[in-house]
Amino acid sequence: MDFWASTLINVLRDIQAFIAIDHTRLPVKLIVIDSIAALFKSQYQTTPADLKRRSEMFFKILGTLKALANKFGLAVVITNQVVDFIGPHDGVNGVRLGNLECLHTSGRRVSATLGLAWAHCINSRVFLARHLQSVGVNSRNAPSPTISTQTHRTFDLVFALHLPHASAEFVIKKEGVVGVSR
Repeated sequence: MDFWASTLINVLRDIQAFIAIDHTRLPVKLIVIDSIAALFKSQYQTTPADLKRRSEMFFKILGTLKALANKFGLAVVITNQVVDFIGPHDGVNGVRLGNLECLHTSGRRVSATLGLAWAHCINSRVFLARHLQSVGVNSRNAPSPTISTQTHRTFDLVFALHLPHASAEFVIKKEGVVGVSR
């Protein structure tokens, strides 16, 4: 039942053993888990027993990651997926999770997957969104500016006990990440 989540626990133990080796040439300072929701999407049903097991695995995985972070002074970044939000307009199912009243990306209202149990497992929550922005482009040969679209991204600090809400808008260009004023 918990195959993928248990496999992650075993991999994290292997990572701990690797990091603990003093003669490692390149020190590990960051662990990234891309899409934690993928581990849980197909393994658990919505029965009370499965939801309980899923929550227990959340806490086990997060406990292991927090122990690694504390012991070795490294950062852990975990991505989650979003789903289209369908429901009342006052928070997530009437419960507000963080500093933002609602989350939007690509013109859709969304909500983080994995629910409240996962939301209570983490220390800080950020939200990356993207949207198309119309921009005028001046060309020497054109009599007037042409309008084109550019993908703008927004980084929002949704929740952190130790930090105030913050937000930044940026674009990704050939030159790299460039901040954009609103």
